[in-house]
Amino acid sequence: MRSAPSSYQVHELNAEALETQGKWTDAEEEYREVLKKDPQLPGIHYRIARLLLSAPPAATPQANVKADARRELEEELKIDPNNAGAEYVLGELARQEGKDQAAIDHFNRASKLDAGFVDAFIGLGRTLLADDRAADAIQPLETAVKLDPDSPIAHFNLATAYSRAGRKEDAAREFNLLKQASEKLKQTKEQVREGIAGAPPQ
Repeated sequence: MRSAPSSYQVHELNAEALETQGKWTDAEEEYREVLKKDPQLPGIHYRIARLLLSAPPAATPQANVKADARRELEEELKIDPNNAGAEYVLGELARQEGKDQAAIDHFNRASKLDAGFVDAFIGLGRTLLADDRAADAIQPLETAVKLDPDSPIAHFNLATAYSRAGRKEDAAREFNLLKQASEKLKQTKEQVREGIAGAPPQ
């Protein structure tokens, strides 16, 4: 910051700091400054999209935040075709709009780019379920459960896929695992809450 105060790295650091402070518009302006200095820098369009989608509605006055975010994500993939996060978010946007095949394509690419991306496998499986393709949904959801055995949402969707595919015993097992995962999550939340409540004042 001392040797090159106008460098893109300084703008990037400023943007990240502003984002953590909830100064969404200022953070976006700083990310835009980064792109002015280096239009091909990977990750910046993705961060802008993430910012647009996570900011409270009042902080993003654009008429169509999702359309703006989608454009940023598509720009990101032109720069970095291997950005699994961008593919995943595009999949989520498509899924929310009921564009199942587009969502499936994005989730599929995200899961291939990052074999440990649990949410991509869950997104793929749940969208295949919504598209009445229960048998096809089983494999990605089984992968999600292997990657994150404590995920209630993964167990729920896999149990649903088994049930719709006529695999009743597998469905019953998964519903039991769902119950266990949900109980474990509940206990963890209670422990965190108790830990915060019992923490000594700073």
